[in-house]
Amino acid sequence: MHKPIGRVHHEVAKEPTEFISTGSTDAGAVAFLNDIFRRAARESISDLHFEDTDTECIIRFRRNGELVEVARQSAQMSREFDKQFRVKCKKSLVERLTPQDGKFRFDVDGRFVDVRVSILPIGVGQSIVCRLLDQQATLMTLDELQMPEIIRSTIRTVVSQPQGLFLVTGPTGSGKTTTLYGILQHLNTPKVKIITAEDPIEYRISGIVQAQTNERLTFASALKSMLRQDPDIILVGEIRDSETARIATQAALTGHIVLSTLHTNSAAVSLTRMLDLGVDQNALAASVGGFMAQRLVRCLCPHCKVETPVTQYAIGQMKSQNLTDDEIASVDILYEPDRNGCEHCTKGWAGRTPVFELIIPTPEARQAIEEGNLKSLIRAAEGQQQYQTLAQHAMRMALDGSTSLNEVMSVTGSGFFIE
Repeated sequence: MHKPIGRVHHEVAKEPTEFISTGSTDAGAVAFLNDIFRRAARESISDLHFEDTDTECIIRFRRNGELVEVARQSAQMSREFDKQFRVKCKKSLVERLTPQDGKFRFDVDGRFVDVRVSILPIGVGQSIVCRLLDQQATLMTLDELQMPEIIRSTIRTVVSQPQGLFLVTGPTGSGKTTTLYGILQHLNTPKVKIITAEDPIEYRISGIVQAQTNERLTFASALKSMLRQDPDIILVGEIRDSETARIATQAALTGHIVLSTLHTNSAAVSLTRMLDLGVDQNALAASVGGFMAQRLVRCLCPHCKVETPVTQYAIGQMKSQNLTDDEIASVDILYEPDRNGCEHCTKGWAGRTPVFELIIPTPEARQAIEEGNLKSLIRAAEGQQQYQTLAQHAMRMALDGSTSLNEVMSVTGSGFFIE
């Protein structure tokens, strides 16, 4: 298996790897930015938010999916932050009425972290969000991904076929890219040609041809060109429009494994989304290899989680997700986070783990797709051994003490919150 060779940063290889002060007026802002970015990288923060208000700038970290305020700075300091980001990203210092996107990198503890920057003009200034991409983060193989073994073995079967369209769905930050990279590494051998179109290329992997989309190279145009490159396996970072959806479906019909992502709420709703994008029902039924949805659920700290009795309300929530009577009767306590936390966690939480929902194209499922019938597809999925809904998977995690019932309902959108 080929190994990752790190994130791409050729175009910024000679840039300074920290914010640089150019005078006494920006020294404080520069020192703050250098400190806050290194702190964020050390704490494995995924996003760093700078949000202007009428009087100040609020700085927040997104840690394990949750936003946490970490600092407040003056409006004058915020203007210096804005200037520093624009200089780093080589963006206009005077154009403040249109959104700007850019990127830069910085170093922390001897490693590089790539940063994607989004600047959005708002009524009282700017909202700046920085996505941190740690190029030293370890890529996980399919075998290393946290998932039920039946899901892993089903994915192996799906991608071992000579052709098929495999879609992974979920919101931003749900781990879709991690899963797809794991599948790519499983498939990556000298005997196959793998080509990707990504936005951005997060990791370079030896043996894979990777293209980064831009204003001229869209996912659709990249996919057209890729098909002329004699590929065996294609990864399209995201299906966003009708043209990309149709080309990806056709590619999967003509002898290619095609991997991509969608933004939908469940695996089954991938059918509705693809039909909304104008894909022919018969073509989709013939080409589909699998629909998979995933979310990330916070894990309770095993050292300080707090026991709570199983209430009738909790039992009602479990029944609403069609858990069996035996499953429900097997537990008499659930767990909640200790809000004070301990030395091993943050406010009772210790990391996140994915939950999955996977539908494969059995004859019944293909017929439902041909008919464009979502209810029939769900009924067909319910008869599949590997299938469980996202809520069922997460609820079973609550039963075994890995997470809380509140977290299950928050992440999967099921039931009502318990206060």
